[in-house]
Amino acid sequence: MIITKLQGGLGNTMFQYAFGRMLALRNNTELKLDISLFDNYEYHSYSLGHLNIDEHIATKEDLAKFVRYKPRSGRIGRRLNRFFADTTKYVVEPKFTFSPEMMDLEAPCEVDGYWQTEKYFLEIEPLLRTEFTLREPLGPYAEDMAHKIRSARAPVMLHVRRGDFVSVPRFNKILGTASMEYYEAAIAIIRERVEDPIFFVFSDDLPWAQEHIKTGFPTEFVGQGAEKNYEDLELMRLCHHHILANSTFGWWGSWLSDHYRTGITIAPKHWNAKLDSVDLLPSHWIVLSL
Repeated sequence: MIITKLQGGLGNTMFQYAFGRMLALRNNTELKLDISLFDNYEYHSYSLGHLNIDEHIATKEDLAKFVRYKPRSGRIGRRLNRFFADTTKYVVEPKFTFSPEMMDLEAPCEVDGYWQTEKYFLEIEPLLRTEFTLREPLGPYAEDMAHKIRSARAPVMLHVRRGDFVSVPRFNKILGTASMEYYEAAIAIIRERVEDPIFFVFSDDLPWAQEHIKTGFPTEFVGQGAEKNYEDLELMRLCHHHILANSTFGWWGSWLSDHYRTGITIAPKHWNAKLDSVDLLPSHWIVLSL
């Protein structure tokens, strides 16, 4: 058994699932999802189950088998680690960049981290593209927007992430938001390289996006809120080109697109004030330092 600890929004949990799924397949064993953090998580709810994943939720009994091995912090915790911690049973991500030795972890274990690079799961890419589709049909609003995107010659997704990145001080300090200079430069690249673009601006703060994002082209503003984030993800996927915020949600919108390797994806270099994003951003993306 492999257990993967889920934490964060939909984009983060998709990375965690993808890494766990790869490990489970390599070990020819079952993957279970540790969703215990969502019992009291104030910023996000568990929404991965809206996708066609291989969903098996870890029970309290499952989790108890591994939590005893989790490394502890503090002076007393470090002493206890000598007797209880086992980094082969409870594996904490060693660093944000790709760690190839993590690919060879052996079951049984629980993995705890973010695993934010496609290098961890490219070997199961076709499977993930199938599993990261919606379990149920789009609702009326999303279906109408999907029709507009499919009808466009060159639909461009532009993602503006604000929400807790702005309202929560510790998130704002570490993550911040992409600058207007970045969006203006990204739009200029699309203007130069794409004929007849139509922009679909996705945001968790539509009033702000409507006031500040000026593309110079036909533009639709899209956003249903956190309760329908999985539908917005599907709409992002339908676009041919993508301008990302520093958000894993939009990252998956580009990665899952049928145009992932042929379309243009533009991303900000500064994804996180504390972490190196070198492995997070695929080499064929256009990365802007603005």
